[in-house]
Amino acid sequence: MIRPYGPLLAAVAAASCTPQVRDVTYFEANPEVTAKVVADCAAGAHRGEECANARAAASSLRRDQRMDAYKKNF
Repeated sequence: MIRPYGPLLAAVAAASCTPQVRDVTYFEANPEVTAKVVADCAAGAHRGEECANARAAASSLRRDQRMDAYKKNF
């Protein structure tokens, strides 16, 4: 007997194993993780939306560091 819901269960199981994409705010709050993901993306070991989010967070963190340095001089 063929079960009609078999392919559906397989699709749900596969989707549940896929980790959720971390957003920019996660990476901004975790600079160590951000640096690792950006490095992995540059090496080709990591791809996708997380790479864009990690690069955006890294840029934001650098901007914040520059602003902090600027404020200290005034």
